[in-house]
Amino acid sequence: MEENQLTREEELIQRYFDAFNRHDLEGVMACFHDEPVLVAPNGKRCTGRAEVRRSYESEFAEFPDGFCDLRLCTGNSGHGVAESFFHGTHLQRGKVEAIGAEVMEIVDGKIKEIRDYHQAVPAKAA
Repeated sequence: MEENQLTREEELIQRYFDAFNRHDLEGVMACFHDEPVLVAPNGKRCTGRAEVRRSYESEFAEFPDGFCDLRLCTGNSGHGVAESFFHGTHLQRGKVEAIGAEVMEIVDGKIKEIRDYHQAVPAKAA
């Protein structure tokens, strides 16, 4: 039986999700290029390492139990796509669940841009 070999892009995506799920800020940031960009579902952009770092710091603080179940990922030739189911308890709003994809541009083995397409779903819908 042939063993599945992950591409470098897929390994990076898995490493990023593993660090995110541990709330390992340094591990998350190690996955990013020197000039990263995050694009939220509403179009809001975070640019540069300092702004991206603050975004993850805030998310980890607001969702102390936040976790993404990686449902699938594929990547090759400097691009990657991951579908995940996010669940966590927001400090003020309570339980939040969202499902969607993240489309990634990968440069020099690091994430240059993430375009996030997650949408909130009613509990247990995903």
